[in-house]
Amino acid sequence: MAGLDDFVERFRGDGSEVRRWVIEAMVLGAAADGEFDPRETEQIVNFVTTHAEFTGMTRDDLRRVLERSLNAILEDGFSSRLHAVAGGLDRYAHRVLAFRAAVCVAFADGRVTEDEFGLLRQMQEVLGIADSDVRRAIDDAGSDSASPIPLSVEPVEAYLDVLLMAAAADGVLEDEELATIIAFVVTRPEFEGLDDDQLRNYIQSNLRHYSAGGIEPRLETLRDDLPLPEQRENAYGLATAMAISDGEVADLERDFLKALQQALALDDARAEIVRDQLLSSRPA
Repeated sequence: MAGLDDFVERFRGDGSEVRRWVIEAMVLGAAADGEFDPRETEQIVNFVTTHAEFTGMTRDDLRRVLERSLNAILEDGFSSRLHAVAGGLDRYAHRVLAFRAAVCVAFADGRVTEDEFGLLRQMQEVLGIADSDVRRAIDDAGSDSASPIPLSVEPVEAYLDVLLMAAAADGVLEDEELATIIAFVVTRPEFEGLDDDQLRNYIQSNLRHYSAGGIEPRLETLRDDLPLPEQRENAYGLATAMAISDGEVADLERDFLKALQQALALDDARAEIVRDQLLSSRPA
């Protein structure tokens, strides 16, 4: 795992600062209507305790950050603290995460007033969130899904799963394949803002999971996590690029790509286009 360790050292960010600003964004969402409903507090605690971004954060840590955030909002005001959050989150993916977290908390009491919508619109403007991501945040907050706040704009977990399954399709994750995964994470825009601890834990835990239970259960749910056709084609392209990264495609890797194509409901024509695009872009 030396390659992964090198990646972590090179791209380590201050995860505690990201967590702090996301939590403050949630407090802003809770306080947008001038009240702090117990259901909103419960939503903040639930989010922190169930998402990998906050791994290692204790309840005492959370209590301190909540108190500091609330005091800062009371002293400086909503607008000032909103600009502070925007200044603290330099990556778009983190700002979207903060906005979605705030929307989810604002919806936690079952109602969103006109004033709350106005403040959320102000938050969108200050954070620079695209209208499409605002609509997605509101749709997610109003749904009954188990994880209402995606960890980033792109379906990062699904893409990582595809890479891991492709790399381990022959039953072994070689050092070269691990290096290729790292290269994808470093260079591809889909993985912008991926937390280094999340990456480390995700690779280790999911490889163990696939070794114990196989990949079929994940293949069955993959399509639901990639609702857009371009996302499914992108996932298939990532897997194909991983399979051909060593210059040859083993029979087990071919079998996996066929199973992935079927799981993503890609017809042969679209799959062939994706493969041809990858092959034509490879250096001679």
